[in-house]
Amino acid sequence: MVAEVKEKIVGAVWVRIMNDHGHIDDETPSFAMSLYEEYRNMGIGTALMRDILEFLKNKGYKQTSLSVQKANYAVRMYRKVGFEVIDENEEEYIMVCRL
Repeated sequence: MVAEVKEKIVGAVWVRIMNDHGHIDDETPSFAMSLYEEYRNMGIGTALMRDILEFLKNKGYKQTSLSVQKANYAVRMYRKVGFEVIDENEEEYIMVCRL
């Protein structure tokens, strides 16, 4: 899924099931998102996240996971939409959102 502002793609969110940093099992898609810095803190990322969470729920998935650096500003946003920390190391959280 992508976000557009004046016909310019400014962000994207996607999921995949593969052995990546956010992988917890083969039934849980791991989540990734990217948004141009100048479009952050405008609600665009939150809207993208809510859209993909609804999409996953409608496809029958029970949860999604992600890996995020502890210092990343997005940790607060992830918590706001329902992600919870289930594991961590020195630098990163593994988070899950139950759908």
